[in-house]
Amino acid sequence: MLIKIISIVGSLTFVSRILGYLRDLLIARVMGAGMISDCFFVAFKLPNLFRRIFGEGAMNSAFIPIVSGIKSKSGQRSSDVFLSNIFSILLVFLLILLLLVEIFMPLMISLIAPGFIKNPEKFSLSIELSRLSFPFVLFVCLTSLMGAYLNTLGKFASMAVTPIILNLSLIFVLLILFEMENKVYISNFLSLSISVAGMLQVAWMYFNIRKNGSNIFLNFSNSFFFKKDRKISKFFKLLLPAIIGNGAYQINLLIDMILASTLPDGSISYLYYADRVNQLPLGVLGIAISTALLPVLSLQIKNKENAKANDSFSSAIKFGILFSIPAFLGLLVLSEKIISFLFFRGAFETTDVALTGAALKALCFGLPAFIMIKILVVPFFANENTKTPIKVALICMIINLILNLILIRDFLHVGLAISTSVSAWINVFILAYLLRKRLNYYFDRSLFIVLTKVVISSAVMTFFVIKVNAFSTMNFTDYIFFDNNFTLIVCIISGIIVYAFSIYILGIKELEIFKWKSQKKNQN
Repeated sequence: MLIKIISIVGSLTFVSRILGYLRDLLIARVMGAGMISDCFFVAFKLPNLFRRIFGEGAMNSAFIPIVSGIKSKSGQRSSDVFLSNIFSILLVFLLILLLLVEIFMPLMISLIAPGFIKNPEKFSLSIELSRLSFPFVLFVCLTSLMGAYLNTLGKFASMAVTPIILNLSLIFVLLILFEMENKVYISNFLSLSISVAGMLQVAWMYFNIRKNGSNIFLNFSNSFFFKKDRKISKFFKLLLPAIIGNGAYQINLLIDMILASTLPDGSISYLYYADRVNQLPLGVLGIAISTALLPVLSLQIKNKENAKANDSFSSAIKFGILFSIPAFLGLLVLSEKIISFLFFRGAFETTDVALTGAALKALCFGLPAFIMIKILVVPFFANENTKTPIKVALICMIINLILNLILIRDFLHVGLAISTSVSAWINVFILAYLLRKRLNYYFDRSLFIVLTKVVISSAVMTFFVIKVNAFSTMNFTDYIFFDNNFTLIVCIISGIIVYAFSIYILGIKELEIFKWKSQKKNQN
């Protein structure tokens, strides 16, 4: 069951990331890396931050353990009522938040991009674009709530489709305005399309809620809002820590953006594009595994099946190791070639490739850690313990900020990326220690065997990719057919083949894939 869920969520997330790349390719082609693109990415960062925190973890972490208990004890009708009550409260709260942020947007921009204040034109455009895009926050939070509920019904595909809707909306606008020379005009329409995409996502999720036999009704009565409900109070007590605990990486990136706003034009864009490439394996692996693991782990913990819970958790970590380490080394070795292949066209110039590639090298060092954090926080949330991850996240945010202030002087935007990766690894080690100490999750011998095999196979893959890259560069530079892009494709394909062959030779029986498949057949 776990593998099936990971494959569904992972494949749809992969499609979304590919569309996200096409979206970013068009943005880079049309706007490049400069003042207007920096303004747009600041405007995009706020709603996208909420999407990644809520849509990729926090809402699931707070909502699923509670609603699973309600459903198992009182049935689906009671869980529908709980969903409707939370939906109504969130709608009112988010409408008030939206109104306040729209009014005080200049203050918001001065907080998240303080460096823009020195440039009135840049500051004014950022405010304008942010006001157009911020309504997306209202829609994405409601979408995430409905997605979490569908996950408890065993329906994972619907929520995984929602980022695809966002990317398609932005791509549609970019294709229409592709030939337009007025970049400010394009940025306005792009920002507005983000909010429109949010409306479409809510409509899509509501359709799927109804399709699966559930319903949402709004409850705005005074007696409801002023009545204390233990389960609703518990949900909101879990939600706030889950936002910080699950969104540590995103909050660190937000801190990076705040400091990057004080650097030369384009710095925010370099970090954005580097993060987008880093997000492909992070999104496909980290989100898919954590999304699949939480409902399974929550149910096993409710049923007091501790041994099964530990096995599920260990299996998730093994999958994370299997894919994250080769992805990190691949990005490290081929960073500039990847950036060149993806973005080097139009307004995105050679200098932009080099500066973005340097940021990607620094960020990809933290890639295995970013993925592990997504997995390591799940047992805490499944046990309805959100305080521990938030404490760890806050410690690491402080470390990230201190490192930022130290490294930004000499390394500029690259120093910000280095700080994010270092703080992520510290987060991993603290969470792993606390899992063993407080929740009695143990890391068995098979996990370290998998780690050793993956490291050896990844090292072989990296050596082979370096040699292929050097051979192509030395011998085929005069042939147009063997340009950088073709060399990159050959390196990636050959690297995947070598890694897969190395893993096959060493064996991966510790992952127990075939055991799960046979169990599933027996159940059928």
